[in-house]
Amino acid sequence: FTLTSPSLGLLLVFRTNTSYQRWDEARKNWGMNINHTRDLVRMANCYYDSTGISPEQRADDLNHVALCTWAFVRSMKRHLSPEEEDELAFQNELFAKLPKQQAEMIINST
Repeated sequence: FTLTSPSLGLLLVFRTNTSYQRWDEARKNWGMNINHTRDLVRMANCYYDSTGISPEQRADDLNHVALCTWAFVRSMKRHLSPEEEDELAFQNELFAKLPKQQAEMIINST
């Protein structure tokens, strides 16, 4: 046991470091995804050409862009989570925020 302890300790440290690196990489990628979707909504707000369009229509269109990007991120979160952990909350959130037909299409596709 005395001879194998250092090698066993190194193996344990290596596995711990590797798992932390994987977790950290996933965290960075998820944060980058969130930031890119926020940038997309921000760009839609900036570059929306409202010439000849009522303010109500503009607000409705931009709200639709924001909801679609939210649905994309929420669907990805659902896809990465265990089904039994998040399915009911996922469906409730979609039906609360999206039109019924669009929510059903997203649920049926996952």
